Amino acid sequence: MLLSSYLILTVLWSVRADLFSKATRSKAEEKDIRNSVFDFIIVGGGTAGCVLANRLSAISDWKVLVLEAGEEENIDYDIPGVPTNDFRPILWNYRTERNGFSCLSRPGGSCEVKTGKVLGGSSVTNDMKYTRGSKKDYDAWHLNGEIGSLEWKFDNLLEHFKNSEDNGDYDVLMNSHYHSRGGEMHVQKFKYADRYIEIFLAAFAEMGLRSVDINTNVPEAVVNNQFTISNNTRLSTNSAFLKPVRHRKNLVVKTGVTVTKIIIDPQEKMTEGVMYTVDKGKEQPAYAKREVILTGGAINNVRLLHLSGIGPKAELAKHNITTLINLPVGLNYQDQVTTGGLAFTLGEVPAVSESQVIDDFKTWFESRTGPLASRGINQVSAFIQLYENKVAPDVELNLIGNYLRSDKFMLTNISIHTAEEINMPLPYYNLVVVNPVLLKPKSTGKVTLNKRNPKFGRPVIQANLLKESDDLDALVDSIDIALQVLNTREIKKSEIKLAPIDLFPCDRLRNRDQWNCIARHYTKAMSNPIGTCRMGNNSSNSVVSYNLRVHGLERLRIMDASVMPTHVRGSIYAPTIMIAEKGAKLIFRDWQENKGSYYNKR
Repeated sequence: MLLSSYLILTVLWSVRADLFSKATRSKAEEKDIRNSVFDFIIVGGGTAGCVLANRLSAISDWKVLVLEAGEEENIDYDIPGVPTNDFRPILWNYRTERNGFSCLSRPGGSCEVKTGKVLGGSSVTNDMKYTRGSKKDYDAWHLNGEIGSLEWKFDNLLEHFKNSEDNGDYDVLMNSHYHSRGGEMHVQKFKYADRYIEIFLAAFAEMGLRSVDINTNVPEAVVNNQFTISNNTRLSTNSAFLKPVRHRKNLVVKTGVTVTKIIIDPQEKMTEGVMYTVDKGKEQPAYAKREVILTGGAINNVRLLHLSGIGPKAELAKHNITTLINLPVGLNYQDQVTTGGLAFTLGEVPAVSESQVIDDFKTWFESRTGPLASRGINQVSAFIQLYENKVAPDVELNLIGNYLRSDKFMLTNISIHTAEEINMPLPYYNLVVVNPVLLKPKSTGKVTLNKRNPKFGRPVIQANLLKESDDLDALVDSIDIALQVLNTREIKKSEIKLAPIDLFPCDRLRNRDQWNCIARHYTKAMSNPIGTCRMGNNSSNSVVSYNLRVHGLERLRIMDASVMPTHVRGSIYAPTIMIAEKGAKLIFRDWQENKGSYYNKR
């Protein structure tokens, strides 16, 4: 009874009593207002947002609203062999700022940062690999003396990884300490494997790498990767978590909307709701009785927080925004980094006809089999420990297949752009592009508002890729290791050779100097941004607490990769799902076990 009274008073207070005044409002307006009141508002229907929508709406008494800027997921995105990260309509097509140490020969002297703008977010546009990172990564988030951070040590996070996992490979599932069955996210290897997958797996094994599960905290491995797929179909978090529960009456999902501001009571420092627009039209409010949760990612979260007066005071002043909470929002930006310029040509590969590709598409749609039920050579990764005593990998050698038509393929020099431009679905390839991905970069940057159009313009991303010399050294060291693959018996026997790539403007340099130049000029951001809303124990160097609450504000949390203090040694896909699972448990603990009274205890 007391809780019910508390909630009623909260609603009346948070949406302002005058909104319900019958003297000034029609019945239709009253209905619209009541329909705009929810228990939880999730801003961003991406990787984390879909998981949270599932978990929170499981409580039938909680009304949940999901606001997503993108549109519904399309069946075309479900085909594993199709590279969805090139579908610009479902991407936030951001670019880094020009600088003097990376991306120098990319268009405009900047690197692309492509994250998902669709229901399901980057889980629709990524490569679907299921890599969690190393125990060492998560344990480093712990601060001595900070009790809350203990919950983020790896051993305490493992249950949140396993909670949503449904592992379909018996050889992996045998290790029940790390893996489980029965969750929403089905994970397994592709059954379709061409001869070059076997060749590269054997070549890396010849170099001394064991074929083991990278998700068991091993320092090195050659991996036939597991992917988030079901019946040879991409399984985004939208497909796995949101679609199965869209029928719930207490769940409302709105797509094609842009959240422009968080509504905050400046005196009480209390979050009341959000303002959002549809197609940049009229702004309308949505109110939260319990919490607003940001899951828009490391770039979009920054824009919304800054527009709402939450961020570095000096930065907000540049846009004439009044600072409500002075926090380092937007700092500590990190992205994993690689470089173009390294590729191998295969031996005699039969030409691929248009009719063959069409038939393979028909096969996939009819039976979910055939070449398109795979990722080609992208299924193989080599995780390398560059330096001793790390007990964890530093680099992933990420292989991507590309098909160059014979008229281009016979040229003496192939431009790096041509080598990277995907012309065909991934399973068809006569060129293997090798991307040595620096998993744990030291370089950090920042994200700020667009100067001309803060509300709708692209945020300014000063990524500072390769600014730290250690990052460049590690990247070039990893290239040296990748080149050693060419000396293995398996590769020589298969007549796989270094591709004749035009390395201008680095063509006159040699050896390490040449690769230093290539890495500077043909840098690639992996589009795994983190850190801009990092968690920590105080407001001077972090944005959220270890309970994911924004410092100094009531009823506002952030639950996605932006809260990660540092990168993990893998992609951010599985860790983001884990953060959402962990975040849901925190909410249940605060609003069910503590009966919503935790705010009074702070």
